[in-house]
Formats: sequence, structure tokens, C-alpha cells
Amino acid sequence: MKALVIVAPTVDGDTRDALRVALHYHLVAPAHSCELYEVRPHEDIAAAVARLVDDRFDCVVAVGGDGTVSAVAHALVDKPVPLGIVPAGTGNLVARELAIPLDIEAAVGLLTGPRHTRRIDAMRINGRTFLLNAGVGINAEVIDETSRLGKSLFGRSAYVGTAVWKVLQAKPQRMVVSLDGAEATYHATDIAISNCGILAKALNPNGPDVRVDDGRLDVCILCMKTPLEYPWYYFLKRIAPQRVNRIMHELSATRRVTVSSDAPLVVQADGDIIGTTPVSVDVLPNALAVIVP
Repeated sequence: MKALVIVAPTVDGDTRDALRVALHYHLVAPAHSCELYEVRPHEDIAAAVARLVDDRFDCVVAVGGDGTVSAVAHALVDKPVPLGIVPAGTGNLVARELAIPLDIEAAVGLLTGPRHTRRIDAMRINGRTFLLNAGVGINAEVIDETSRLGKSLFGRSAYVGTAVWKVLQAKPQRMVVSLDGAEATYHATDIAISNCGILAKALNPNGPDVRVDDGRLDVCILCMKTPLEYPWYYFLKRIAPQRVNRIMHELSATRRVTVSSDAPLVVQADGDIIGTTPVSVDVLPNALAVIVP
């Protein structure tokens, strides 16, 4: 096996050292080898992978966070070369979703040890590939206003304070949502478009089961008139579902989701701000092969 290993510029020195040790240990056999490429700051990761990958490589390994994983995935969509993941970010949600070890040595060991490949769905937005989710409203504003310094100091918990503040401030916005061509208007505070179950459950614990390989995107539209309705939603879900149906709309699409609004609203995808509404999200079923345990 020969692997092309892509290391994100955000990966710190200690992690790089651990990666080199693990690569030397696991890829030292004659049957295994790797080519290491360390991405420069501000370099387009997807373009770098597209330039480097060829039929010499049996897999391409993304070392970094979820944004790095999605960028590498963009160059591999609908190609036979599988994606390997060595988690080295804040959330590492793609790895968690697919039960890939979070430990550097164990994740590298997976590449050469007992393994399988699993085909998963992806999303395409503005010509780029994403794997986790996209959103408009509270979830996008939280990402937009949580600083990189806060994330580096406090990890995922950095989002919590911003999220509480955004829920308290939230006001419904008129949004037009199209699911596979069927259009409806909502006065919503949040729209989450999910391909990944672990993140969907974090945002909406009582929501539908979301699978990364079911060929569809799950869309949750929160129509909250006051901040108190947000905690009430989780309580009412069990005792008064008819009331809940007016607060949270749980829908799905197998081809495309489009969201537009009267005023431009920020849009996030896989934890990065990618622009403002209107936005269209295309479903890419079984688009990517990933190395999993």
C-alpha cells in the first residue's frame, strides 16, 4: 500500500511529531510506504490533492480537522481511491461518526491493519464538497462569532457560551426552503441540513436518526417565537408532539435543498462560514469511499 498523506497547516508541532513516529512504525514494511505533503497556510487543500493524487496511491490520508477532511474528500468524490482520516482537529466529527480512532497512532495503524471501506454520502455547495452539515440561523451565527482563539483554548466547549447568547437573541426570519423542488415558507430561527448523525443529535437530541450513507439529507427547521420555546421543545417532544410540530419541522431531501431569505444570512458548512443566503445544497449519494475499522 502507498498512501498520500496530507497534513493541514493547523496541525501543531507535537501532533506532527507523533504522526511521523506512527508513519515510520506502521509504514516501514516493504509492502507499505507513504508520501507526506504538508499544506502551506492559505493553500487550497482540495487543489493540492487533485494535483498530487494519481494511480501510484492506494489511499489519500487527511490529517487535520473536519474542514481538512472535507477538502481532501472534494478531490476524491466518485474516484476509486479511498480516504483515510487521522483526526487532528477540534471536533473530529467525521472520525467520530465513522468510529475511526482519535489517537494518532491508532488511526495510522488502521491504514495498514484490519480495515474496511465504507461508501458515504456527501454534500456539494457552491462547487465544493462537505460531509457533516450545513446551516442557516443560530447554528451558523454561533460558528461565525466563536473565535479561533476560543476554539484553540477551550475546544468544542467554546461554542456553548456563544450558542446560549444566540438563542436568547434569536428572532424569526422569513425563509423559503425548497426540498427536491417542493417549496414552503417558514419564519425560522435555525435551519440545520444534516448528513452526519453525531452532529445532528448534538444540535437536536430528539430529532430523526441521521445516517451518513442513506442517500438523503435531513433538514430540521426551528420556528421559535421566543427563547423559552427552545428548551420547551425538548420537553414537549414527548408529551405534546402536536405542539412540537409547530416549533420544529423535520424533513428530508434526496436531491437538493435550497434556502433563501429576505435579507442575506450567513451560511456555515462543516464548521466554516462559506457565504450568505441564498444557498443550494446538492446530495451526492455514495460519493466517497472511507477507510473505517
